[in-house]
Amino acid sequence: MDLAITNVLALTMRDDRLGILEDATIGIDDGRLAYVGSSDSFDDEAERTIDGDGRVATPGLVNVHAHTDLTLLRGGAQDVPEIEWMNHALGPLSAAMEPEDRVAGARLGVLEALRSGVTTVGEYAHDVERLVDEAHEPMGVRTVATETINAVDGPTDDLGPDEPYPLSEEQGWSGLERNEALFDACADRERVSALYGPQALDMVPQELLEEIRERAERHDRGIHMHVAQGEREQRQIEARYGTGETTVSVLEELELVSDRLLAAHLHGATNEERARLADAGVRMAANPSSIAAIDGITPPIVEYRNSRGIAGIGTDQAPGPGGHDFLRELRTTALLAKTKRTDPTAFPAWEALRVGTIEGARALGIDEEVGSLEEGKRADLVLFDLGHPSTAPVVSEPLHTAVPNLVYGANGGVVDTVLIEGEVVLEGGELRTADEGEILEEATERATDVFARAGDAWRDADSELVGAVEGGRL
Repeated sequence: MDLAITNVLALTMRDDRLGILEDATIGIDDGRLAYVGSSDSFDDEAERTIDGDGRVATPGLVNVHAHTDLTLLRGGAQDVPEIEWMNHALGPLSAAMEPEDRVAGARLGVLEALRSGVTTVGEYAHDVERLVDEAHEPMGVRTVATETINAVDGPTDDLGPDEPYPLSEEQGWSGLERNEALFDACADRERVSALYGPQALDMVPQELLEEIRERAERHDRGIHMHVAQGEREQRQIEARYGTGETTVSVLEELELVSDRLLAAHLHGATNEERARLADAGVRMAANPSSIAAIDGITPPIVEYRNSRGIAGIGTDQAPGPGGHDFLRELRTTALLAKTKRTDPTAFPAWEALRVGTIEGARALGIDEEVGSLEEGKRADLVLFDLGHPSTAPVVSEPLHTAVPNLVYGANGGVVDTVLIEGEVVLEGGELRTADEGEILEEATERATDVFARAGDAWRDADSELVGAVEGGRL
């Protein structure tokens, strides 16, 4: 056996509970879990042993929806009205980014994710294969990659909110071909898989959406799409498809509503529409910090799960909510759910941990391989330090306070060790697969250049942030 983690408190996520094991040993061989059980019953020999005393082991956390390349723009687009965020705040900055900037942003985003216990990232980006090749794969993270298929032709900051985006069929089809190349590139990679990525209903022509649906059915592939993500999108849908139409109604007409679909956001859908999506097997990617920051709305993850829908959690992007610390995202999700429903029992800590692990894996369609600590699954797991100031003190009687302390108290500093496919990616709080200082230095240098290049266009877009700068507040 390659590695054994001994004397550890384990939250296995087996069955429909946390699967709490005290004084557990976890054995790893050839990248897979070979033993998960009592230390007293473990009689194998391992080439290396990690003493898990004072630690809690969980399956690796699963971030189902992220745009890590935009981490380079952290701090550049927040505190503006929702109708301004995409085109007037983020757009001018994003347009100034070069491919190398996006790689630097992705490396920073993956670093932050790993430091918070994430082992799988649902990455969504243009030219995502390059990000995987130069950021995700070298840093060791498991990736479910989605290539952005977007047909919007040219800048949109001068369009009114009710003017439909001009679409280029050539640009849209080019995105689909990149997506097909991504599937080919991922075919033989252990830690990388792919999904189709039509960005949103208002950004892709109907004929192309129908082609994506047909290919997904033919090749048994999934589709990852932004769905019903607020007022801006709804106004675009009515402008393009007619008064009274919604994102969900059009997707139903196009027969895209099925268990192949991973729908990000859904806060712009009605309760009835979300119930229909859940019944059809559509999986939800909730992004509470992002949607709270951009739309001022709490995503309906509790309601979706109450409709028996499968849901995972994502961090979305850094400009707006702030970043990719997944432990912080679990806490935000739980607290916003409670305030939205005026119910302190909503989305308790044990549900948050399951949604952050096994249910997130189900949302991405990879739960047969990861998401729980069970023999035969891939060895993606995290050791959290229970003696950290944000989690201590931890007791086991009359209840395991490690569970609420992880969700409500912990930050990325509690992550001691991260293993992915049995490889130690982070140990003792130190990244083993890349030079952290180099990642931070390059990100700062490139961000400085991007913001400088975008300065005039950003000011001309005239979001409320421009007024904040002129008023001396930023």
